[in-house]
Amino acid sequence: MKVHSLTLTAALLILVSPPARAADTDSRADLAQARQDAIIVRAVERISGYDYRSDPAVAQAVKRQIRRSQGTPEFMRLVKRFKPDGIETQLVKTLVGQDRSSAVQSADLLLELEAGRKAIRRLLNSTDQSLSVIEALGLLGNGRAIHFLAEVASDAERPFDQRRAAVAGLTKSQGGEKRLVELATEKTLVGDTFLIAGALLSRSKDSGIRDAAAKVLPQPASKDAKPLPPIDELAKQRGDVAAGLKLFRGEATCANCHIVNDYGKDVGPNLSEIGTKLSREAMLTAVLAPSAGISHNYENFSVLTEEGQVITGLKISQTDNEVVIRTADAIDRTIPGEDVVTIKKSDKSIMPENLHHITGQQGLVDIVEYMMTLKKKG
Repeated sequence: MKVHSLTLTAALLILVSPPARAADTDSRADLAQARQDAIIVRAVERISGYDYRSDPAVAQAVKRQIRRSQGTPEFMRLVKRFKPDGIETQLVKTLVGQDRSSAVQSADLLLELEAGRKAIRRLLNSTDQSLSVIEALGLLGNGRAIHFLAEVASDAERPFDQRRAAVAGLTKSQGGEKRLVELATEKTLVGDTFLIAGALLSRSKDSGIRDAAAKVLPQPASKDAKPLPPIDELAKQRGDVAAGLKLFRGEATCANCHIVNDYGKDVGPNLSEIGTKLSREAMLTAVLAPSAGISHNYENFSVLTEEGQVITGLKISQTDNEVVIRTADAIDRTIPGEDVVTIKKSDKSIMPENLHHITGQQGLVDIVEYMMTLKKKG
């Protein structure tokens, strides 16, 4: 039987009156209050269009009932129904907690609230809690969650581990997979996640997504054109440090451009502490796809001279009078300003691609094993 809203409203006015406590113990009074709050909440849920915030006593009853239900399925249902002011503080605690099911529900509710979306942005900017939030958004996989994950994956200023987690999160839903392919197609996906994005999308259940990903996110192949294992599987393999050092200084020619502990040439970044800065997966990506994440100040430039010569390398300096380019051989070439026809920044790294064609798969793993030992002293 449908109860008229006026009858329910009148009943609320009676229910929100303070319960008699003179003869009750505190525990009995608390129990009576909980019972009364539950009745009020059920009544409010049945009144169409009623703003429970209009009566402070009713609003307090709703808040108490929500607080009591913390940690139960009822909590999420009540929060979704009433969206009480300030509830995002409680939801954030659940979002970054250990229970992943509750975290996903909290993420869903926070994304429905303007204050909740702001809270998620703050958490994503926190290095301590961002990965937990990204994981929950990936497991949620709805439109709003995908939007946040795409923002993270496209932000080159964010740490690699955040962008890597966002890419993995996008592959947990079909909508996310499609958005990831779009990011790669639009060239807004940050380059150093191309290999992991392509590897994860190659396992999609959707053949259309697999085909589209293969076109925009091709995976590296060995010298005989056989595909290498996916980057996340390669990262699980372990190599020989001594063999890696020998290759680094010899056949692989890494020391021709990089200094490690005072050994090598100063062309590319100093790698003496690279094992502290990069994960094994990021290290493999840097070697296999050197153009994917070129460090600032290490961009490759091409200078065309009046004589038709093209000189490529790092731009050490540029003035109206001259341009100084450091070549891959660690030679500084000074070109007079009047001899410069054009100077262009390249999207290709000065580091040669397909290093693994020289070293083979095991040699690649050995070099990375050696580089992982290059840690910050002390």
